[in-house]
Amino acid sequence: MSFNDDFQHLTGNPPFPWQRALYQKFISDSQDNIPASCNLPTGLGKTSVVAIWLMAMANRPDLMPRRLVYVVNRRTVVDQTTSEVEKYRTNLDSDALKPMRVQLAGLCALPFIEKDGKPVSPLALSTLRGQFADNREWSADPARPAVIVGTVDMIGSRLLFSGYGVGFKGKPLHAGFLGQDVLLVHDEAHLEAAFQQLLTSIEDEQRVGERSQNGPCPKLRVIELSATARHEENATRERVLNFGLTDEDRADPKVKERVEATKVLKIVPVADEKQSAEKIAEIALDRGRDAGGQSSNAAVLIFVRTIKDVKSVCSRLTDRKTCVGVDQVRQLTGTMRGLERDKFTKSDPVFMRFLPEKSRNTNIVPTSDAVYLVCTSAGEVGIDISADHLVCDLSPFDSMAQRFGRVNRYGRQPGTRIDVVHPQEIGKKDKKTGELKANAFDISRRKTLVLLGTLPTVGEGCFDASPSALSNLSVTARQEAFTPAPTILPTSDILFDAWSMTSIREEMPGRPDVAPYLHGLADDLPQTSIAWRSELDLVAHDSNPTRAL
Repeated sequence: MSFNDDFQHLTGNPPFPWQRALYQKFISDSQDNIPASCNLPTGLGKTSVVAIWLMAMANRPDLMPRRLVYVVNRRTVVDQTTSEVEKYRTNLDSDALKPMRVQLAGLCALPFIEKDGKPVSPLALSTLRGQFADNREWSADPARPAVIVGTVDMIGSRLLFSGYGVGFKGKPLHAGFLGQDVLLVHDEAHLEAAFQQLLTSIEDEQRVGERSQNGPCPKLRVIELSATARHEENATRERVLNFGLTDEDRADPKVKERVEATKVLKIVPVADEKQSAEKIAEIALDRGRDAGGQSSNAAVLIFVRTIKDVKSVCSRLTDRKTCVGVDQVRQLTGTMRGLERDKFTKSDPVFMRFLPEKSRNTNIVPTSDAVYLVCTSAGEVGIDISADHLVCDLSPFDSMAQRFGRVNRYGRQPGTRIDVVHPQEIGKKDKKTGELKANAFDISRRKTLVLLGTLPTVGEGCFDASPSALSNLSVTARQEAFTPAPTILPTSDILFDAWSMTSIREEMPGRPDVAPYLHGLADDLPQTSIAWRSELDLVAHDSNPTRAL
């Protein structure tokens, strides 16, 4: 069968030109067959890199790493990616894909045993995140093709022989499985600059250590996957760097529909930061009404940077005077517990309105009135939602680009509006001198505001915020307006050796905690939150006060 047929049977969708091109690159007889970076606009199916790897693995196992590790720093996206790969695994059982299934099964070392009367798939699938137990499929048979989906902490700690929740005997095993014969796809890599630099260091160290390109063992290969990459090029890397849209992609009707999707941007100033939440709620309410002032069936997405603003916006939306019920408004924040988040994304009738129809729970009837989803950055990245309108505060450019990607995602809404609310003076005034001071984050916001003002105009006071228009902005100006990167700690062969000494279980000089190397060092001071339960009063008179706490 052809690539187009196999891809459609596996994913349920016909391929875009870039997906065919990436497959051809994967199976090419070249040391550069795996690009270091894939810079693709949002809404064009970046997750399908997993399906493309699987097809290449079946046809050219000599060229493809045996395991694919998909890393992203949002737990919601980890769950969505796992669900997508589960769909691939289900579709792999179809008669149309039997040849592929047979080829993959031939790569496994251990025989398959039927489970509950059904044959075990030749593709292992495991999810590694804080609240998920490891099903160990990926580590039971090293020869079995496997997809491991996880967070930066869970994957990164294992790569550095320090797996969270892993015993000292299992740490080197996990490091070996994740660091050798692996294609690691780092999704939304711009969010974790420190982790991306760490991956680059591991790749380089493997090459130096083996003193040859091929070496005795298949190495770690990394793809930096992002719609808003921090660096367009890196001349120090040895292999072909960038993979992106071609002229053929831009001429494809579906790609063109999404890349040139109508998104009319309005920049709205307010007197100061304190008025932003009120203005955002006011505009959102207007976007949820039709021309006659009556409630429409619009799905309005709202982004703010703080939990306090989320609560303020929700309170204003559901005020008695607005005629908006609490059943029309939902929140999506990083503070949601895993169980609550899972239930919310799979069965909430308001959230269903923001999902594409193919991803909706068919047992849930979506709300038909105007709906409002109020988010912090937890909703910015990777999550497959698409709203009719967007209202948000001002953040650095990389964050803004992600927010814009969650509205009119598929280019089928001709009247989409984006409203960005910002204070006239960005920064904080010194209480004594009254002088306006701006930290690095505020400076990035200022540069973003200037950058947005250079977009093509589409009417009085409005701008074109389509993916195509954003990509045509100056590369240098975009990168200067990004969220300030954390301080990235350097690694060395000495550090890697120290982390690998897992048989030494005591404190060891020169073996630091791995967390700062995964996320970098933030400039902000750490904050501590204390939750005090009323039951503690019952043990307040305990003779051992430490035990009472």
